[in-house]
Amino acid sequence: MMIFNKLVSMLFLSLMVFLTGCASNNEKSNITSIEDVNVDMLKENSGTYVGDNSKVSAILQELPGGETIQEIDLSGEMVKVIYGNKEGSLPESDVDEFWFDGNHADRKNFYYNAIYLTLLVPNAQEYHFQVDESMVSVSRDKMVKNLQDEFEAFPTGKAIWDKKTVSEFIDEHNGKLTEMATKYQTFFE
Repeated sequence: MMIFNKLVSMLFLSLMVFLTGCASNNEKSNITSIEDVNVDMLKENSGTYVGDNSKVSAILQELPGGETIQEIDLSGEMVKVIYGNKEGSLPESDVDEFWFDGNHADRKNFYYNAIYLTLLVPNAQEYHFQVDESMVSVSRDKMVKNLQDEFEAFPTGKAIWDKKTVSEFIDEHNGKLTEMATKYQTFFE
């Protein structure tokens, strides 16, 4: 009986070590993806001015790729973000895999971020995103036009500054906003 208990214990221990090893190989990246975005946190920063560095930074940190921001430039009513691998913060392979997954994740994330910046930072006139050689620059006018083409109730004028109006718009259209980013070729290019 003692041998049987030892054998079962060894088998159980071996199985646990094996499963733990397998689980660690499949760990999800620590980089926020479109699916991971906490939209409620974003909505709290609705009506942010492009000149409010801390609030714009907070928004960008919540958006896809926020953990890989290397530089933010808010000069000239423009939001310019350069992404990449911060020294020692994440394995370079994780950063490369996140941004360059073979399915245009870089462009999908850039347009997702532009959509939410259009909603949350109404006085920004242009959005510029870059990671390595991949880049998207788009004007607020173009983003607003494309969003208005898709949504009759897109908040404009004073309404875009109203937290409640913007929050309700995001709640009602979050799925479609995500679809627009993931199918950016149809909606923005």
